Amino acid sequence: MISVIIPSYNSESTISKCLDALKNQEYKGDYEIILVDSSLDRTPEIVYSKYPDIQFIHLDKKTDPGTARNMGLERSKGDLIAFIDSDCVAAPDWLNRIVAAHNSEYKVVGGSVRNGNRENDMVAWAGYLAEFREFLPGKPKTEVNHIPTCNISYKKEIFEKYGVFEGIYYPQEDLVFNYKLRKNGVRILSDSSITVNHNHRSSIKSFINHQIKIGTITSRVLKEVDLEGAFIVRNILIAAIVIPFLPFIKFYRTVIAFCKYQPQVITKRPIAVIIFAVGLFFWIIGFTEGILNSKTIATEKGGTI
Repeated sequence: MISVIIPSYNSESTISKCLDALKNQEYKGDYEIILVDSSLDRTPEIVYSKYPDIQFIHLDKKTDPGTARNMGLERSKGDLIAFIDSDCVAAPDWLNRIVAAHNSEYKVVGGSVRNGNRENDMVAWAGYLAEFREFLPGKPKTEVNHIPTCNISYKKEIFEKYGVFEGIYYPQEDLVFNYKLRKNGVRILSDSSITVNHNHRSSIKSFINHQIKIGTITSRVLKEVDLEGAFIVRNILIAAIVIPFLPFIKFYRTVIAFCKYQPQVITKRPIAVIIFAVGLFFWIIGFTEGILNSKTIATEKGGTI
């Protein structure tokens, strides 16, 4: 039995494609779909009319994805928990490949992410460049420190032993949770044949705002979690020296990764690369703001790691 859990907020433009892909999986075993939604748009209407057979939890106020996933976990019946986002479309063999990967010693398995937007949507391609260089199709099967919750699965016993997502760290709550697992010796397998298509923001304004938000939460999380780059945010002098170079380092790493595994994204979309480069400077603005914020997230919002 597999439980597929989807958090959702204002997903009227993507939810049908997401649910259709899940309902038409090649997998022949038992699985349930649990959608936890706090939308203010037509998402509930669409779900009630077209998908009456899924488990639908509708919340009265906007809820962060981590908290929504936890609510889905409480309702889940499966021994295997698969997460996907409401703006993602799973490949037809998604569940088959997840099950095959879990027939091993690994209790946490995730896969790759493709861009699901139109070919000419350069802002969306810039968003893809900004977020998914580490999770590209074609990468060899290997152990990793993290895979985002738009395409990851866990044996349910993981949550019973190590707890659940901490929503206060959104949009890095999955990174914090997987860090906790790795710290306790849990191994995470990345199998790039397990694929989803992800729809990205299409407006410049939303792309820039998201980059600022990601930058801010990244530096604030690094103050509390010993991930790569933590030493930068914990020393103001080091931060002042290193920060001007970070956009260039991120740009270089991203271009190298895409040139190796998805070269057509770089070669065919130079405008997207330029937009991505501009976005990096807004990311560094947020990153700097997070460093200058003297309060930790846990202290500010009452959370713990």
